[in-house]
Amino acid sequence: MTMSFEKSPFDATPDAAMEGGALDQEARDAIARLGEHDLQKIDQAILSSLGREWKKAGFITAGVMIAAPDEYEDLPEMFYASRIRVLAEASRIETKGDARALKTFEIRLAPATGAA
Repeated sequence: MTMSFEKSPFDATPDAAMEGGALDQEARDAIARLGEHDLQKIDQAILSSLGREWKKAGFITAGVMIAAPDEYEDLPEMFYASRIRVLAEASRIETKGDARALKTFEIRLAPATGAA
């Protein structure tokens, strides 16, 4: 597994994702409204989009954004990418490539515990 997250434009938490001024106020407000339950729903949507085959992270973030409920419509792609980082750091998904390049960065579900 190869992860390259150094100096990434996003971070794992909603507050950290807002830092750096790259987001407009609408996106900042949408992120600030998120609770733990929302983060779990978003993470589950990402995980549900994955299997054991490699997929482009940009494809997954776009699909999750399109399918997301209206309450999440103001969340930027950068935020969904930050949730991918959280899942990778928690070893729930595997990654390949540079996380800053969503079009070429690849992700898949991590193997189940005890599985080869």
